[in-house]
Amino acid sequence: MPIYMDRHDLPGVTAKDVAKAHKQDLKVQDQFDCKAITYWFDEARQTAFCLIEAPSKEAVEKMHDCAHGLIPNEIIEVNTKVVESFLGRIEDPVVANKEEPLILNEPAFRVIMALNLWYADSIYSEVEIDRVRKSQRIHNDIIGQTLLKFEGREAEHNHDVLLCSFTSVPQAVMCALDIQRKSIAYNSSAGTNVHIQIGLSAGSPVIESNEFFGQTIQMARHLCYLSTDDCIMVSNSVAEYCRKDSINLLYNVDYARIFGRLDEQFINHLLQILDIYWKTEDFSLRVLAKKMGVSKSMLYRKVIALTGLSPNDFVREFKLYKTLKLIEKQASNISEIAYGAGFSSPSYFSKCFKNYYGIVPSFYSNYVHQAL
Repeated sequence: MPIYMDRHDLPGVTAKDVAKAHKQDLKVQDQFDCKAITYWFDEARQTAFCLIEAPSKEAVEKMHDCAHGLIPNEIIEVNTKVVESFLGRIEDPVVANKEEPLILNEPAFRVIMALNLWYADSIYSEVEIDRVRKSQRIHNDIIGQTLLKFEGREAEHNHDVLLCSFTSVPQAVMCALDIQRKSIAYNSSAGTNVHIQIGLSAGSPVIESNEFFGQTIQMARHLCYLSTDDCIMVSNSVAEYCRKDSINLLYNVDYARIFGRLDEQFINHLLQILDIYWKTEDFSLRVLAKKMGVSKSMLYRKVIALTGLSPNDFVREFKLYKTLKLIEKQASNISEIAYGAGFSSPSYFSKCFKNYYGIVPSFYSNYVHQAL
């Protein structure tokens, strides 16, 4: 049976009120073939999130309506393994007295950190491959140990980025800064040139998206992609909570960039469009500007201001990044990847790839294959 998570916006409601509502759900759940598994409540933000096994979204609504009348603002289907990896649990905490309402003031709000290792060293020999692999292991150890130190959770790891979850904004910020510091120190002492890209975003699991933490994860990924030269890219939502918590760490370092809300929206929209259309053969800056809802001159000014690159260079680098990830996934051969990304020939693609990454695609593919 599907598992759903819903969101309730509850102004003026207390943790005790939500506990009573959850208890009412448990009393009537069988009537609707549902199971009210657990919930999270954030008194500061006045939101509650319920995890429910149910035959349909309609059954979830009917159960809540019968139990207490608090209809969800939004409902999405979720994977319990994913929920547990980001939120830390998928069941009610154990209590001594099961007859009393379970009062939880435990927010589902999380800071999501996206991390990616980027190799600036050229790889042309077995010796260099071994050196890069050793550096990769050390950087992964740095990440793992620092996450443990600042109570972060490894939530998801694939060929794209490592996603980590934090309950505390200050802890997430300090973790990012500590990873950055240790990475720079290791590169300096070992003479390597391996960078950790970091993007930080924050939000709730169900909000205007059919995906669990959809907008927050997407923003963290996009900021991670924009991270260069060990700079931590920080969303406006994280910065706002830093100010509320009197955390000035991000404002006192040279290697952090905080986006304003409008700039963040522009970058997110730009990368959303590129994610969809980067393989389209006739995709041009004119088409990009139209989909962004701006003129070509405005597109040029904004992209230059936010990334330091012209739109043409930004799109080319985005395509190269996507092809790098396809090579890592071994999704296709080099020629198919080159033509699929809109390059005129595999040789031109190889030249562009080498100019940007310092290695030809075929050699990088062999390196990835040997590392698996």
